Amino acid sequence: MKLNKILLVGIMSLFVVSSFGEAFAYGGAPEQSSANNFTVEITSDNQTYSLGDSVVFSGTVGKYDEKRSLRISVFDSSSNLVVTQKTIVNPDYTFTHTVELGEKFSDGKHIVKAQYGSTKATVAIISFEVTSSTDISGAIPEWVKNSAGWWAEGSVDDDSFIQGLQFLIKEGLMEIPTTQQGSTGSSNEVPTWIKTTAGWWAEGSVDDDSFIQGLQFLIKEGLMTIS
Repeated sequence: MKLNKILLVGIMSLFVVSSFGEAFAYGGAPEQSSANNFTVEITSDNQTYSLGDSVVFSGTVGKYDEKRSLRISVFDSSSNLVVTQKTIVNPDYTFTHTVELGEKFSDGKHIVKAQYGSTKATVAIISFEVTSSTDISGAIPEWVKNSAGWWAEGSVDDDSFIQGLQFLIKEGLMEIPTTQQGSTGSSNEVPTWIKTTAGWWAEGSVDDDSFIQGLQFLIKEGLMTIS
């Protein structure tokens, strides 16, 4: 009788172990959740850039570890890795990272993957676009903005400022779109709105295109001659 009890207990034990194994194996181990893990939230300072620009990434992580670094990888439109770099996460869970769009980059969409943990749930993905530079002003020397500000204030007269612009354009130091040259009209006075725009441009309130449009107006009206 005692032997039968022992056999019965043994069979029941095998049944329980077998059942538990099947239950655990069904569907595999539960996927790791991103809750309370090393998750990442990342953004870029713009959506579109030109070659030569800098992309500034910033964001936060869901959990801080002073021994862990955040890895930011950038891929081109063909999923080729362009650059991968590590950045330090601050104790307040924030981070900032800058990537220069140098010769390795090309026009098109780029995918950014930021990972702080060890699972797919801890990867954040964003994108940005790289386009050919469409800045019609070309590379305008910084000192021109200072002169534009002085001109707008009246510290520099019209003739001096316009002659300076003519020299820059002639020497190829500043480019503007092809504009039909107008003949000198009855009035040689530069409109107030152009000076106002130049002042705003010098302060950074308007973009280069707005300033260039004012120069095009001067050319069309014959107030500035470009050979």
